[in-house]
Amino acid sequence: MDKLLSVVVPVYKVELFIKKCLDSLLVPEEQLQLLDVVVINDGTPDNSAVMAKEYEKKYPGVFRVIDQENRGHGGAWNHGTELAEGKYLFYLDSDDWFDTSEFSKLITYLQQCDVDMVLLDRKKYYAQQDRYEDVILVNMEPDRVYDANTYDWLGSGNGSNITYAHNTVYRTSMMQKYLPLFCEHVMYDDVSLQVMPIAIAESFVYTKLNVYRYYIGRAGQSFDPKVRAKHGDHVTTVLKFVLAWMKKYKDIVPQNTTRRAWFDDLWQSFGTHHYKELSLFPYKMAQPRLKEWDEYMQKEFPDVTPSSTVADYRKLPFPVYYLKFKMLRQFNRAKKKIHRLRK
Repeated sequence: MDKLLSVVVPVYKVELFIKKCLDSLLVPEEQLQLLDVVVINDGTPDNSAVMAKEYEKKYPGVFRVIDQENRGHGGAWNHGTELAEGKYLFYLDSDDWFDTSEFSKLITYLQQCDVDMVLLDRKKYYAQQDRYEDVILVNMEPDRVYDANTYDWLGSGNGSNITYAHNTVYRTSMMQKYLPLFCEHVMYDDVSLQVMPIAIAESFVYTKLNVYRYYIGRAGQSFDPKVRAKHGDHVTTVLKFVLAWMKKYKDIVPQNTTRRAWFDDLWQSFGTHHYKELSLFPYKMAQPRLKEWDEYMQKEFPDVTPSSTVADYRKLPFPVYYLKFKMLRQFNRAKKKIHRLRK
């Protein structure tokens, strides 16, 4: 039987979560046989992979556990994408889970589809408060097939994570053609999915299914400010990877289309916004990192138009630039606080 959907699940130190994750994929038998669950054991030192292999034994031909030396989250996604056999592809982190009922409906929906992407709603789960928050896509008509060249990506009102892993099913052959899609051995590798799918997809559909449950509250998660500060060099590495990918494939995005406008906007913002992020670091960390990033940008991407922050960095002595940046940031934060109080 041909596989309809591959679900790629990276596994590393998640023995407290892996059972709930994999159990959430257990749809009725007829649908289960349409699944190709690719569990990538990324060299985990705990019992996560052992637990996953129980599913491989119990559901042969559905679950596969692939062992690899540690390559990081992005390396697991790259490997899983390469091995995927389904017509479509969905990424599921092993500390998250699917709503099984909604997932079953998605499988039925995919049997009727022939598009490059299927966009979904999703939920965030805040563990400490034991509450869910819906993340709903807006300005998209459900079940209408859209042309990626004409949809208003910039004006959609959905921010930069429209085609994020938690709310997008991708055509597998489309993703495999442009591997590697993710930077390896780093955090924040999923930044790729803000731009790559839109650059390569020709068609998409949005359906009001709400499948993904994103767990927030596990110690060491990448969005934790303390973790982000500790691994700030990872962001730099990922942005270099994404910008290099964009440079390599820039010509595949048709000129004078709305998705080219989106692509060019991210091309600018990925390069220039990082100056602001690096400027938030302590002075002694910010100075060398900004110098390295600016030299890289001027050498590799001289066509990126400098923002006001970049212009200030290049014309002002660093102590003056750093002080000005901090003062402007505090001023803008105060303005926002006053605005909220007046509402």
